[in-house]
Amino acid sequence: AMQVFGAMGLSPDTPLAYFWTWGRALHLMDGPDEVHLRTVARYELAQARARMGTTAAYFTTPEQLQAPPRIR
Repeated sequence: AMQVFGAMGLSPDTPLAYFWTWGRALHLMDGPDEVHLRTVARYELAQARARMGTTAAYFTTPEQLQAPPRIR
């Protein structure tokens, strides 16, 4: 958004400069990105393990991919 607004994005005429400065400050206070990435990854992996084997029937299994093609 800052690039779209150009120099006006850096001026106090739009809220972008305010968001940018507070975003940077919160980035430093909130901790490193790696911590957030690991937290999200841990959550997503737990969700995937909980749903293991409940995928929809239209997904192709690895066994189906390795099977010889059927000729009709």
